[in-house]
Amino acid sequence: MDLIGPISEIFKCVCSPICEYFDYYRKLDENMEELDRVLRELESKKKDIEATMSRVEREQGRKPSNHVSDWLQNVRRINTKAESFKQELEKGNCFSRACLGKDVEKEIEEVKEYIQKGCAFTSYVNDAPSTSGMTLSTRSNLVGERTGKIVEEIWEDLMGDKVSKIGVWGMGGIGKTTIMSHINNKLQEKPNKFNDVIWVTVSQPLDLFKLQTEIATALKQSLPENEDKVRRAGRLLGMLKAKEKFVLILDDMWEAFPLQEIGIPEPSEENGCKLVITTRLYRVCRSMKCKQVAVELLSKQEAFNLFIDGVGSSILQVPILNKEIINEVVEECGCLPLAIVTVAASMSGEEEIYEWQNALNELRGRLRSLNDVDTKVFGRLEFSYHRLKDEKLHQCFLYCAQYPEDFAIPKDELIDYWIAEGFIDEVKDVPAKYDRGHTILNRLVNCCLLESAEDDSCVKMHDLIRDMALRITSKSPLFMVKAGLRLLKFPSEQEWEENLERVSLMENEIEEIPSNMSPHCEILSTLLLQRNKNLQRIPECFFVHMHGLKVLNLSHTDIEVLPSSISDLTNLRSLLLRWCGRLKRVPSLAKLLALQYLDLEGTWIEEVLEGMEMLENLSHLYLSSLQLKKFPTGILPRLRNLYKLKLSFENEALRETVEEAASLSDGLDYFEGCFSKLKDFNIYVKSTDGRGSKNYCLVLSESWMYYMFIRDLITDLEVDKSVRLFICKICEREEPIVLPEDVQYLEMIRVDDVASLNDVLPREQGLVNIGKFSHDLKVLRFYYCHNLKNLFSLRLLPALQNLEVLKVEGCDSIEEIVAVEDEETEKELATNTIINTVTLPRLKKLHLLNLREFKSFCSNNGVLVCNSLQEIEVRGCPKLKRLSLSLPLLDNGQPSPPPALKVIEIKKELWESLEWDQPNAKDVLNPFCKFEAF
Repeated sequence: MDLIGPISEIFKCVCSPICEYFDYYRKLDENMEELDRVLRELESKKKDIEATMSRVEREQGRKPSNHVSDWLQNVRRINTKAESFKQELEKGNCFSRACLGKDVEKEIEEVKEYIQKGCAFTSYVNDAPSTSGMTLSTRSNLVGERTGKIVEEIWEDLMGDKVSKIGVWGMGGIGKTTIMSHINNKLQEKPNKFNDVIWVTVSQPLDLFKLQTEIATALKQSLPENEDKVRRAGRLLGMLKAKEKFVLILDDMWEAFPLQEIGIPEPSEENGCKLVITTRLYRVCRSMKCKQVAVELLSKQEAFNLFIDGVGSSILQVPILNKEIINEVVEECGCLPLAIVTVAASMSGEEEIYEWQNALNELRGRLRSLNDVDTKVFGRLEFSYHRLKDEKLHQCFLYCAQYPEDFAIPKDELIDYWIAEGFIDEVKDVPAKYDRGHTILNRLVNCCLLESAEDDSCVKMHDLIRDMALRITSKSPLFMVKAGLRLLKFPSEQEWEENLERVSLMENEIEEIPSNMSPHCEILSTLLLQRNKNLQRIPECFFVHMHGLKVLNLSHTDIEVLPSSISDLTNLRSLLLRWCGRLKRVPSLAKLLALQYLDLEGTWIEEVLEGMEMLENLSHLYLSSLQLKKFPTGILPRLRNLYKLKLSFENEALRETVEEAASLSDGLDYFEGCFSKLKDFNIYVKSTDGRGSKNYCLVLSESWMYYMFIRDLITDLEVDKSVRLFICKICEREEPIVLPEDVQYLEMIRVDDVASLNDVLPREQGLVNIGKFSHDLKVLRFYYCHNLKNLFSLRLLPALQNLEVLKVEGCDSIEEIVAVEDEETEKELATNTIINTVTLPRLKKLHLLNLREFKSFCSNNGVLVCNSLQEIEVRGCPKLKRLSLSLPLLDNGQPSPPPALKVIEIKKELWESLEWDQPNAKDVLNPFCKFEAF
């Protein structure tokens, strides 16, 4: 009996592996079938992810997230491994069958694991969101000891662990946003403390759906518009949790809300996240359970210092001005920073005593008639408005109040409105009008009545300044402004007073206008109804009593037909119907002889509008309609005053029409042409002798209708003359593409018959003619060109000396950027270090993303010299061994970073594995690295 136990154990040790062996052997065929099944499921998931990723990339210019890139790379590895199993099985070796069975079982489990991972992704793309957020412009310096202490207090709470939620509160115009802008910018200097700093302006009315969208946008991600708030909250929660530690700044809050309802993780000491809000209301801080930080009025001395900072210290040196009168003006500003800054701006440059005495009298006169604190604030701000002393400037300023609160107002759009309204009639030609418009904007910004937005293409109104403007327009001139209020119902006819001059109902949710409504508003000059996306119909009688109308904007609505009463609006100068995607019919325009702006871009118009040949005053014509079949000849030559022109040339484009468009190029400031046929594209370029209008964007795309939807999302154009090639062929029937000789921006997206930039070079007798290729090229971008082998040859290098941006993404076959063309050059490169250097002296941005086969910048150990580099981004390049970057040398012979270098974005593992030609190069560049989290 004593032997039974040991024998049993021996039996288990011997028999268990044998049973396992035979089990793997017996089940191999069954497991191979299971492997095939799960592989098909994995492949299906891979295709879904790639399709969604590709769409979002194209629509929003987002890049695949690193965890998705890694997942796809692993799926490819799994597929390769599975293929090797099949080959092994076909050999029929019975002894290896059991081992193979074991490997197959393991592979099945791995495949299932990656199917689950694929299903768990909440987002497939990102845009390598900056861990340091965005630096904000500030309209003034921080002033005062108390303000300094507030900044210090907030900073200590952000850097510490005990306080997670901070509420900065105080009256309007007291400097809350300015304080937080400085804090935000200071946080950019400590990128290692938080993974992101997110700034969102909330404003009123509170719209939680919109707030979700804006937080996601600040993260450079997106949320589905068709999902409910709860599901979106789940997605947003995942995005924010992926950031781990972040600061969320919610500016200008008016109502409290539960954070979980939006999808914001509750900040805590454990997760290290922080929330900061700014509000005028103490109760909002209390309801949000924030630590309250009150911002108080300035002391008299602080107010005086801020005023002198705004008006200029030289004012103290003017002999006839004594400090007493300056002090009295400052005192009337009530120690409120916004009032001080605006009044100081309006007094800048005034050195006569009577001007200051008059200003003091005006301020006192306005404030004497006002009782409560709020109206006194408006009185102080109105002083700056009246100091403009120019009726046209008043009109231009008040026009801005028609936009929603905290809206970034595009400068050119605003100037177009001003021109159409006749505010800038003192100059005749269009360029002079734009110059005058920008001069007015600068004047309003310098007077602190408007603020410049971040990218300088927009302006904003401080909400108190806007409230002041709306206070003025509630009397004379009379406006009705209900913009961005989420209105469902159209204002009743009683609200449409006869003396209304301007009406803004933009950015609402109005669905219909009552069928019998016909407001008697004969002096109404502007009606803004854009972005009421559900508005489908306008009554036939609606415009009958609006003969003074000059500006009508119905863009981004759902209307199908315009009422015929529009045909009688003979004073109309601007008719804007952009992206009315269901609009099929517009009545005759023959009587609208004053029309200057006609925007039909993105509509469903099939034929050129009746009477268009009569519109000889048109300066802006945008006719890139999704369904326009053909543009008849003879119309374009009659439109002699065109300044900006956008046209689409579909399958039925007439050669004569293309040539007519080309003949206008000399007189145009901007031309955008969307061509679906290479033949038409080449006819246009050849007809302009290789040089187009002053600014142009030429698009060649077999799917250009889709391109129109995504073009503004792919990337911003940094240059004036661009060519975009999108899902098209660049060579047909031996006829290669002809590019303008002065192109500055060249972008190719999914162009599969391009192997190199050399393929688009001009040729003579079969030989490349570099002399006729643009030497002005500044931006070069390739996306998902799967047959691209290299970018350019050494022979092309002299034409690329002005290149500033180089981006290659998702091109599966590319192995190198610079190619060697022949054996002779290759031999010379191997021995000549001068020829072996690729110099791009103006290159600022280098982005190499998701290039599976990319190995080096230049073969034969070539090196890249570009001392103007500011940004380097390398991701998804598993075969890259050398970055080939040659660094400038110090006097002692040691390498130094390029003088302008700001950041290198790269995976840490890849960075550590890179080889360098120069000793210490990695150590020199290491401080500039921002390592990817995944």
